[in-house]
Amino acid sequence: MNLQQPWREARFVAVDLETTGTDTQNDRIIELGLVTFDNGEVVDRWQQLINPTIPLPEASSQVTGIKQEDLDGQPVLAAVLDELQRRLSGHVLLAYNCEFDLGVLKSEFERHGREFPIPPCLDPLPFVFEHLRIAGLTRDAKLGTAAEYLKIPLDNAHRADHDAEAAGRVLFELPSVTTLPDSLADLLQVQAVLLKKMNDVFAQFRRRRDPGASARTSVLGSTEVVIELGAAYIYGDETDPIRALYQRVPDARDRQ
Repeated sequence: MNLQQPWREARFVAVDLETTGTDTQNDRIIELGLVTFDNGEVVDRWQQLINPTIPLPEASSQVTGIKQEDLDGQPVLAAVLDELQRRLSGHVLLAYNCEFDLGVLKSEFERHGREFPIPPCLDPLPFVFEHLRIAGLTRDAKLGTAAEYLKIPLDNAHRADHDAEAAGRVLFELPSVTTLPDSLADLLQVQAVLLKKMNDVFAQFRRRRDPGASARTSVLGSTEVVIELGAAYIYGDETDPIRALYQRVPDARDRQ
């Protein structure tokens, strides 16, 4: 894994998970989508429905379009963990709101008695938040909104491999609206700065809404008030905390 190489030429695996809910510690995976990019081109794709062994909540079905009968008869996660680990190991990952996806993966691996070493993970979300949402170019920072603005097809949203591919393509289109550093290492450093700025805004919103909210250590290792955004937030089917913040705190934009 060479983090000094240009990120546009790198090989990375874009990951998206559909889940039973938005709790990274307790909810379960119902669909895996892994799309491998190499030099900006899709070179491999893996999609797998998963039987979560618990009833599928109606709310999850409404968001994803996946129904209980779609999952009946599908393999349980334990049956595909070896393949999943093989496809993830040794690669830089990419996920839209990687805190959520990595958190779910970590919990699922631990539930099955395995370790999940946290790999470097590219995340277009903080860049979209900074350069599209905060810049006033889009109404929110959701994947579908970013894809629409950047003219990236996303006809089958909420299905894991389609969302994973769209997330990767969003990253490759972001240089059309802002300048990004060349190397993977430098891109990850800028991402960390923008992620902290974004989390500060979310934490401000959370404290205003819930003064008793407490800090905890995130899956990426920082201690902060973590805003866990599941698929329903990122893809637009539940109230967007970012928009709610801007509605409640009119001067937040001026403080960026």
